[in-house]
Amino acid sequence: MNTQMKRIALTLAILLAGCNALLAQAPKLGHIDRQRLLLTLPERKGAEEKMQAFAKTLDERLKAMGGEYQAKMADAQAKAETMTQTEKEMVVREINELEQRIQAAQEKAQEDLAKQEEELLKPMVEKTNQAIKDVANENGFTYIFDVSTGMVLFFDKGEDIMPLVKAKLGIQ
Repeated sequence: MNTQMKRIALTLAILLAGCNALLAQAPKLGHIDRQRLLLTLPERKGAEEKMQAFAKTLDERLKAMGGEYQAKMADAQAKAETMTQTEKEMVVREINELEQRIQAAQEKAQEDLAKQEEELLKPMVEKTNQAIKDVANENGFTYIFDVSTGMVLFFDKGEDIMPLVKAKLGIQ
């Protein structure tokens, strides 16, 4: 009986040591709302102002093209009664070309606006990525989840590292 008790005690000791080893290797999880973090960056306001100014410039160009289109349409309507068939065809062709230019300009403006936003956000994203990585390394996190992406469907455990990252970035 004594030998059997020793075996049981030894087995329990081995199991407990194994459990402790597994617990010691358990990943440390953290999460952050990176969208909210980006909104708190001091340089975000300046980037938004640049974006708004850029968008206003693009909008003014499109409005000028729209004004040109309206003027051409009004002129064509006013002269429609006195134009020959060839002149009408020429005016219709010019108006169609102008419509195509306006559509192309609108598409280009959207592309330029997206490119401008990417250029302005890239340094902020890189800065926050580095701060998140530094906080993870300094605090022993194995995984950091970005809860703003919607890809994390549930989180109960883990630590919100927003305060640590804000401190790393010098944000209140």
